Amino acid sequence: MRNWLLSVLPLSVQVVQGQQNRVAPPPAPFVAMTLVERTRLATNGWTYTATTREVSEPARLGMRLGLFGPGAGACVQTIAALWRDPLAAAFFAGLPFQLTPLDAAPPTQSGFTDGEHQYEENWSVDLHMQVTFCLSIAQDFATTLSATALCADVVDPPEE
Repeated sequence: MRNWLLSVLPLSVQVVQGQQNRVAPPPAPFVAMTLVERTRLATNGWTYTATTREVSEPARLGMRLGLFGPGAGACVQTIAALWRDPLAAAFFAGLPFQLTPLDAAPPTQSGFTDGEHQYEENWSVDLHMQVTFCLSIAQDFATTLSATALCADVVDPPEE
């Protein structure tokens, strides 16, 4: 996500992870990314290899982007407009894992004052994407089976 945001925003905009402890925000303008939703979309799928069971879970992720500083309104509009663009889908198609843009909520503005009690432009938008999480679980398999026939004293049909 960070690489895609850096590719569509002006060079002066920094992109950082939200919800960090003891880390000061960078100088404005910047974008803070925070995961806000994780919803299962379907039942797990699975395949097998020689030693593992590969489990895949399709999920919808929601990421809230907080944009701060001069030009935040223009940047949030750029993000919302390009999230469903074919170029965004192509950008994420080249990744080693599956991530597909789904939709973007309408951008909203909120009041934000800095440490000097000065108003700063602040916009946010929620982007939704489909991601397929994959897990490898060690699995034991029986590759050969040996059977031994044993004699039994049985009357057919059984006596009652």
